[in-house]
Amino acid sequence: MALLHMLKAISDSSGFHLVVAHLNHCLRPEADHEEAEVRKLAESWSFPFESSSVDIRHLKKARGISEEEAGRLARYNLFFAAARKHNAAKIALGHHLDDQAETVLLNILRGTGVDGLAGILPSYKRGGVTLVRPLLCLRRHEIEAYCRNHNLYPFTDSSNLETDYTRNKLRLELIPRLEKEYNPRIREALYGLAALAFEDRKFLHDLARKKYLDLAGFGRQETFFSRKKLSTFPASLSSRILRMAHKRYASSRELDRFHIKQIFDLAASDKTTGQVTLPGNVNLYLTPEQLIIAGGLNNKVEAPFQKYLKVPGKTLLPGGSLVETRVVNKEDLHWPPSKYQAYLDYERIPAGNLMIRTRWPGARFYPQGSPGRKKLKDFFIDQKIPRHRRDHLPLVTAGDEIVWVVGLRIAQPYRVTGDTRRVLVLSFKKMRMPG
Repeated sequence: MALLHMLKAISDSSGFHLVVAHLNHCLRPEADHEEAEVRKLAESWSFPFESSSVDIRHLKKARGISEEEAGRLARYNLFFAAARKHNAAKIALGHHLDDQAETVLLNILRGTGVDGLAGILPSYKRGGVTLVRPLLCLRRHEIEAYCRNHNLYPFTDSSNLETDYTRNKLRLELIPRLEKEYNPRIREALYGLAALAFEDRKFLHDLARKKYLDLAGFGRQETFFSRKKLSTFPASLSSRILRMAHKRYASSRELDRFHIKQIFDLAASDKTTGQVTLPGNVNLYLTPEQLIIAGGLNNKVEAPFQKYLKVPGKTLLPGGSLVETRVVNKEDLHWPPSKYQAYLDYERIPAGNLMIRTRWPGARFYPQGSPGRKKLKDFFIDQKIPRHRRDHLPLVTAGDEIVWVVGLRIAQPYRVTGDTRRVLVLSFKKMRMPG
């Protein structure tokens, strides 16, 4: 109420327009009445009103999260939906100094680093919208006084008086005891700590962002780091770099210190392969030279998989990839072929037997330029292909003979030679699927 009143007072002179968004959590009997009253107030001040009702207890159960987390998720979903609808540049939230003190203390009790000590951020960008908290410097009693002075009548959330929630217990029991027995200005002290930590956090974040962009290699579904180079960074920096890479695939999830320790321990070990499962359906893979953070592979060839190729023609694969085949005279070729093209001697390939598939147990391959056949697994090891990719690499086969490991090498017996007259040109294309 105070925040809305303050913004209303300056909106005309500051040249911005206000939209009011209210979430009904469906947790208390009085919630419907509160929603109606907020709507009435917004309309009386000629502000657009956006509201939503969400069964928070149902959401909590469906997502397997706490009631507090479910409420926060539902609120922010509403806020960002309203911002998109009204093309808003900012979302203003009513957190105050007491909220900040509680958050910092709660983070300390849970175990936190510098980012946790920064508590609630005064402002930050997310999804092209800036979230701002204009009241963060004010005590709750100051805001209550403002409401009284301006004849505002905010509603009291009765659940705030229950000690079933950790935050409420901290607010109602722990902080008053700390004020009485240790520091009567403990809230201001925690707020000051958050302000200092925020400056340190911003400095480290900006530095980590620069190093992240310098160090990382990017694919559509993977981010690569040199083990050697990453190891030269202080842990405070490299942990932030890893969190940024993880955020690329799981923007709403966080790596905690246990995940970071798992990664550091694996990277510092003598192992040449390994894996760490991270939140948000993300995995980290270790190779002899790299750390690879991989999200969902939307365009991978599903394993196991096999499908006959149309020759000539186009064959669509699961995940949206496409193989195009055509037969040309050798004189019409453009050398060299690209990474995802193969030139094969058409006369040597058994008719009607060309297939694309994923690897199978005991598969063998005769790579072009090699002295003979070898296990496909050994070829992958020689090429330093991480284990997690091997089951998804497409293979073009003629019967049980591998004629092309897509993106890597063709087979020696099917190469174009001086005796070749007609050439089978294979092109593998990754296509973006709708949605």
